[in-house]
Amino acid sequence: MKVLITGGYGFIGSHVAERFFNEGHEVFIIDNLSSGKKENVTFKHEHYRVSVIDSSCEQVFQAYNFDIVVHLAAQVSVAKSIINPRLDTEINTVGLVNMLSLSQKYNVKKFIFASSAAVYGMNEKIPLTEDIPCSPISPYGISKWIGESYCQKWKELYGLDSVVLRFSNVYGPRQSNEGEGGVVSIFLDRLLKEKPLEVFGDGEQTRDFIYVADVADAIYKASYSNLTGIYNLSTQSECNLKNLIKLMANIHGDLQVTYSTAKQGDIYKSNLSNQKLRETLNWSPAFGMEKGIEQTYNWLVETITEKEERTILNPVLI
Repeated sequence: MKVLITGGYGFIGSHVAERFFNEGHEVFIIDNLSSGKKENVTFKHEHYRVSVIDSSCEQVFQAYNFDIVVHLAAQVSVAKSIINPRLDTEINTVGLVNMLSLSQKYNVKKFIFASSAAVYGMNEKIPLTEDIPCSPISPYGISKWIGESYCQKWKELYGLDSVVLRFSNVYGPRQSNEGEGGVVSIFLDRLLKEKPLEVFGDGEQTRDFIYVADVADAIYKASYSNLTGIYNLSTQSECNLKNLIKLMANIHGDLQVTYSTAKQGDIYKSNLSNQKLRETLNWSPAFGMEKGIEQTYNWLVETITEKEERTILNPVLI
């Protein structure tokens, strides 16, 4: 298959691209490098440095008959969406509509859209199921919720098959710790810099963490299945921050923790039901937290070591 991945140089996108390539498919990437890194993808592929809102994307669709489009390009910062909701809308809504329209026009067989648990808002009636009414509390959550409606309407209006996957808290190698970076990457970065881990709140707040390889696996399997509609993509498990810190201490050794006032608007409990996806797709998460944290930790240590070795071999002259 010919697979187009928007945001393919990003944290999740690069893992998805790698999975399709390893399965023998042709990989094409649209990424304007606003946050993605070219070094995340080291195998053979075609890349187009352009924003998903740009009209020139049509030239990419014209040149190839894509079988699958995986739409991961997005503005992912909740904080930025509050500060600049217009930018969030341009990227997350206008960009999506552009990709949907081109996919329909050029006969893409399936469109896969990365949505988010943010569509549920503050609802703590967990585990959250897909039929629970959505009530997002940020422009980011709103844009993802609207995006889901666009995907559904493109099926009704134009017959474009789509799968919407509501991601829980994804973590793993290549995740940035900048901005709205996941708590796992932020904690591990501070850990290896011998800085204390800062917990906002009492540490009992929970998240439904899912390892990035499990996300890539679900997306890959959905691409060749008959699956359509909206599904949670999660482990359906809760891990509080205190237990997360214990897992890191088991790997790293002694660490320091400080506690600060909880951030206003933070969701206290998060857990998404994955029953619907398990029952309709031959998928289940393969990575528990202990294994996933260990692999992420080892990757980060290796990355830091490689950077230090390059610095020694190529010192910066002042």
